[in-house]
Amino acid sequence: MSIKKRSVSIHQVPSAISSADQMALLRALEMSVENGHPRFVLDCSRLETMSSSEMHFLLCCLEEAMKHNGDVRLAMLHPQVQAALLQAGIGRLFEFFDSTESGVRSFQIRP
Repeated sequence: MSIKKRSVSIHQVPSAISSADQMALLRALEMSVENGHPRFVLDCSRLETMSSSEMHFLLCCLEEAMKHNGDVRLAMLHPQVQAALLQAGIGRLFEFFDSTESGVRSFQIRP
């Protein structure tokens, strides 16, 4: 019996997420979902602050993945960004990782 590895897409989140950036990243996520890859690791290393619109954007990414039985993992968060997510109460919806590689590996491990 062989275990099929799950395909995972890694996407870089820009330092300031403009409306155009949000639309471009959501389109990239939607294309990945259409190709059967609803598992994403978002590299958040460039984000130094977290506004409510950026939180909403992350929730939209998660919603898109979950519609297709997928998930979103967040990697390389600055401590203040992670704290903002936890304080807002949405941090519990995501798994946080120190590197994109550990985020990708988390999808390969069977629960």
